[in-house]
Amino acid sequence: MDFNMDYTFQLLEKSLNGSVVRQNTIAHNMSNINTPGFKQFLIDFEDQLAGSQFGPLPLKLTKTKHIGNEANTSEFKVERDTSPSLRADGNNVNLEEQMTAMVKNDVYFNAALNQVNKKIAMKKYVISDGEG
Repeated sequence: MDFNMDYTFQLLEKSLNGSVVRQNTIAHNMSNINTPGFKQFLIDFEDQLAGSQFGPLPLKLTKTKHIGNEANTSEFKVERDTSPSLRADGNNVNLEEQMTAMVKNDVYFNAALNQVNKKIAMKKYVISDGEG
């Protein structure tokens, strides 16, 4: 099965990848909760997917001489939150906010994964002529 031709599947793949980047960012923030002066990192990949940063998804290149879509990037932009801290040590990581973001991200990841599984099941159903 070739899923690269399916725009929705590619968008779901980017959503899953963005969710993994967010989970790693949250884990990084939480691991530095006691580091004096540490400023947390934030990622809003949903806006990046919806905005013009990604534009159309990359073209599939089957030959090295094909013209690609180099302007398109698969990197998600993670930004440092430089807002002031209420803590005396200058660290602006809030454990409750990070835990809430982690749970919310987990729900998002599972919803996207569920959609991927449904698309795969639908393709299997079509391939099997509706049997099974």
